[in-house]
Amino acid sequence: MKGISLTVYYNPQYRSCANGGISTKFDELLIVCDRGNLDINGDEENLVQLVHRVIGDRDVYHLAPMDDAGQYSFGGSYASTCDSRFSEMHGVYGALAIHDRREW
Repeated sequence: MKGISLTVYYNPQYRSCANGGISTKFDELLIVCDRGNLDINGDEENLVQLVHRVIGDRDVYHLAPMDDAGQYSFGGSYASTCDSRFSEMHGVYGALAIHDRREW
């Protein structure tokens, strides 16, 4: 598989709001991208997926760990890259919220 890397952005005052989520463990995340420049095998701990939801009449995108995107909420961090292939994946220019907070 091919992928690209994303940089994690957070407010240092609130980094622990992810409750031990992926954004507290890594400063770089990986996302699968067919035209990516990185070789990934799919079991990297910092691998995220793009999640698309429709809320009302709006398309909303966020990132979540690969294991189970439905079990997480927003943990306060964002991820982005200057690589235009990332914005082509979701049609939005800028950072996306990382949903990596899980209530245990």
